[in-house]
Amino acid sequence: MDNTVIVIDDHDIVRLGLETLIAGSPHLRLLGSAASLRDGLALIERHQPALVITDMGTGDSSGLATVRAVLAAQGPRATLVLSMHDEMLYGEPVMALGASGYLMKERASAEIVPAALAALKGELWMSPRLNARLLSRTLKRHRPDTTEATDGEHSLTLREREVLDLVHQGKATKEIACALGLSARTVDIHRANIKRKLGLRSAAAVIASGMRRT
Repeated sequence: MDNTVIVIDDHDIVRLGLETLIAGSPHLRLLGSAASLRDGLALIERHQPALVITDMGTGDSSGLATVRAVLAAQGPRATLVLSMHDEMLYGEPVMALGASGYLMKERASAEIVPAALAALKGELWMSPRLNARLLSRTLKRHRPDTTEATDGEHSLTLREREVLDLVHQGKATKEIACALGLSARTVDIHRANIKRKLGLRSAAAVIASGMRRT
């Protein structure tokens, strides 16, 4: 089994920790690491690793855009997403995009090696809580008498989650529009939908909701 791994994370301490854990496993072989998405994509193209472990936020990219770029570069090979963001907010859309697993940084030291080994076997890795969420969604889709809730974080669309992620980073409407290739008017509509679904009354409350998760 090909056990080669590349790490992408812009936090030096986290990246070094991941490198140490992977290098310490006899079942994994670290090919290299990168602090930016650009450098990470170059490593992927050069080495074609069996597994990429990537943060959702790098110095030159953030959120689901990062995940999409890495998945596109990896193709059918495995990708694990590591993030500080609550899995109940981003775990489901990340898995829906095709990632092999979603792992919160607070659990990385204990779970990164078993998660990597599972991904290399073609298995999915997620917490029991996230697994229960996804299983519940699957069951509801097969029950015609059951309807999804319309409010709350789980009802946000992928695009709304991307906008929310950038709002949490302190980005203004024009910056978000530029980053996502949208018009400012469209971003304002997404922001209004986010406030409605999360039951928040102001832009400040939206930003504060992100602070509570970090």
